[in-house]
Amino acid sequence: MDVGPHRDLLGDLSKAIKRKVSPHTNEKLHWGAYHSLFEWFNPLFLSDKANDFKTSAFRDTKTIPELYDLVRKYEPELIWSDGDWIAQGDVADKYWKAPEFLAWYATNSTVADTAVWNDRWGGTSLKHGAYYSGKDRFQPGKLLPHKWENALTVDRSTWGYDRSAPYEDYLPTEYFIHSLAQAIAFGGNMLLNVGPGADGTIDPIFHDRLRGIGLWLKVNGDAIYGTKPWKVMQNETAAAVYYTSKGSTVYAIATKWPRGNLLQLQSPQTTSGTNVRMLGVEGYLKWSSPAGGDSGVTVDVPGLTPDKIPCQHAWVFALASLANAGSVKRTTASVS
Repeated sequence: MDVGPHRDLLGDLSKAIKRKVSPHTNEKLHWGAYHSLFEWFNPLFLSDKANDFKTSAFRDTKTIPELYDLVRKYEPELIWSDGDWIAQGDVADKYWKAPEFLAWYATNSTVADTAVWNDRWGGTSLKHGAYYSGKDRFQPGKLLPHKWENALTVDRSTWGYDRSAPYEDYLPTEYFIHSLAQAIAFGGNMLLNVGPGADGTIDPIFHDRLRGIGLWLKVNGDAIYGTKPWKVMQNETAAAVYYTSKGSTVYAIATKWPRGNLLQLQSPQTTSGTNVRMLGVEGYLKWSSPAGGDSGVTVDVPGLTPDKIPCQHAWVFALASLANAGSVKRTTASVS
């Protein structure tokens, strides 16, 4: 703390987050930290790199000791590792020696019982980790047997803050809402990065995107929080719909307004007790299904005026008491 703000920013942040209670679960938030395995211009790292990573001065005197200090001092329950790609192939695994640290983190640290980590540790992408983060903007487009994450940025070209970035570099709110729906439907989660300025302030355009996502979740959070992938189907391309499930309710997240105000779904199988609601709109909607008990339902979507439509970008329909309701049964993320 001899330079910079002369205060322990990471310590202050960890204490603030640990005190925060989620309005959705009424439980304290879990504290996690980002850590880069390498530093671009550290002389020790540049020396190891010049030696084709056959030397390990940077790893032994900086990276590994720093990781142990991070856990012992701040107790993060999640470590989001990055930078493994700088050393490729077998060299990466041998150079970083991450397995030794992770074994300690998962078994002997003070947060061992709740510790999780991603898969960017050197030769481990989409192979080992409590969850997979893969490459940036990872979106498998299908249900995976392992927990995964889509890590992405508001600025399409950088994870930092670029004061010279044109407006076109910033992705629209709709993109993030659709990415979120897709991630949840396929059993993942979304990590959205916002790059602060040098003084710690958040640019108004980042505020706008975060606020837009928040306003959408305020209406449609039931289709996201605490949900799991539906056991029958995760998406229907023709209807531009992603499915999530919670209890006896299946949520259809329509990323396009239904043509002719008719939402036509092929996968839900209705019963005499089925009812359909549009989140943010009062009352139940009319629906019909094929005779003979075949799957499929057509929902009459109300023609809403701009002052009545509950949200923008995507609309959620809750289908209760379906014959084929139920979530995918899978274990929690493994620690491998």
